[in-house]
Amino acid sequence: MSIVSFSYFAFVAMVYVCYWLCVPRLRWVVLFFASMYFMLCGAQGNAALCCIFVAETLLTWLAALALQRLEQERRKAWLSGSVIAGLVAVLVFYKDLAFFVNNANVVSHLAGAGVFLRMPERAAPFGISYYTLILIGYLLDVRWGIVPEPQKNPCKLLVFAGYFPHLTSGPFTRYGEVQQALFGGTAWSLRQTQFGLQRLLWGLFKKLVVAERLAVMVRTIYDQKPQPLEEDLYVGLVVVMGAFLYVGQVYMDFSGCMDIVLGTSQMFGIPLAENFCRPFTSTSVSEIWRRWHMTLGFWLKDYLLYPVLKSELFGRVRTFCKKRWGKQAAKSAPTYLGLFLTWFCVGFWHGGTWKYIFGSGLYFFAVIAGGMLLEPLFQKLMRLLKINTQAWSWMLFQRIRSFCLFAVGVSIGRRKSLTEGLRAWKTVFTEWNPWVLFDDTIFRLGLDRKDFDLCMAGIGIVVMVSLLQDRYGSVRELVAKQNLVFRWMIYLGLFFFCADFRMLRPWI
Repeated sequence: MSIVSFSYFAFVAMVYVCYWLCVPRLRWVVLFFASMYFMLCGAQGNAALCCIFVAETLLTWLAALALQRLEQERRKAWLSGSVIAGLVAVLVFYKDLAFFVNNANVVSHLAGAGVFLRMPERAAPFGISYYTLILIGYLLDVRWGIVPEPQKNPCKLLVFAGYFPHLTSGPFTRYGEVQQALFGGTAWSLRQTQFGLQRLLWGLFKKLVVAERLAVMVRTIYDQKPQPLEEDLYVGLVVVMGAFLYVGQVYMDFSGCMDIVLGTSQMFGIPLAENFCRPFTSTSVSEIWRRWHMTLGFWLKDYLLYPVLKSELFGRVRTFCKKRWGKQAAKSAPTYLGLFLTWFCVGFWHGGTWKYIFGSGLYFFAVIAGGMLLEPLFQKLMRLLKINTQAWSWMLFQRIRSFCLFAVGVSIGRRKSLTEGLRAWKTVFTEWNPWVLFDDTIFRLGLDRKDFDLCMAGIGIVVMVSLLQDRYGSVRELVAKQNLVFRWMIYLGLFFFCADFRMLRPWI
């Protein structure tokens, strides 16, 4: 069930009515049946895949209760570690097994062993990339005492892990943040319903009006298949153009989905964590990632990076580095090693292939770690050139530089393979075609002039809203203070854009 389909909106409407008509202490039951039905639809009616989710959740539930009763530290560590390993193993089996099979076949071929492994035919459970990490975070929170009282009711834990709005694209929720809203029985609020619908409509605008049009141009550049003896038309600066368009498409699509998810949840009085915070106003690549898919970053930091840096193994690494190279090395080496592991996992989670591991992971590790190592050199160079780092122009340069570096890495994941992605970026330096910036190349990428203008207008509206957020905070609060006629002009305008934007073409 797509979250931009009529069936989804009808489903949300029915759940909304049942939820608020139900007595407060039983509203979570409505969410339980709604989430199970939504997961069954996502699994295309395959109940066996839903049973995997139920089994993993029940295993986590039992482990959390057992952790509360265990006193010996080693037994707690063993239990939590074994359950987490099991959850990760299930995730890897269903989502990323091809990575290991393909690489094993490559090694076998190079070694001349003649062994060829075949991928088993299986479908991945709906939402497994999200609910697995949510369950791991819950178990670790119980293990560390962040959640002092684990959930006694297994059905309530199923609601927490399988809450239907966040199954499609996140965010990664934490039990302590949503426990009261999910199970406490919040009061109905017209304001919350209005704001939720407004945000849902805003997400539809970004996804349908902007992202879908950008996707047409992106497909033209990335999926084109030159005929034999024909040269590749999309090289050089067109590769750069395609990277910028693709990043824009991903942002509008992903953030639009998040707006729909957060708006839906707000209608039920259940606030979820924000996942985007105007990432392209950032002045560094690391800041972009702190503002892009924020809950994934928080999850990796709290449940992977920090525990690894505090582990006994990294303590030994720290001691070894201190004896060999001194205190500074003892501080820096484990940090960089931990960052390498974290970024590898970021790439691996985005997709179990080398193009994602490099493009969404190790590339950004190299950029961020390289920037940290070369920071003293950059400072000396700026002093030598007498660069005013407080000037607006310097901030603009930093933002453009960060966006370009970000686009390079993300765009590699859109290619068919890592080698194809690297080959495409090689043409940026070997194929000189600046005329594509001034001729009609941009209008030969799948969109006619009217669609292109509408897409650019949509981007302009999103940028304007971002600027208003920077200055005034919540734009919905700002709109709510305006006169009735003006408010409804905005609401109806967005609605017509999303419902059938073609009706506006004669006026453009």
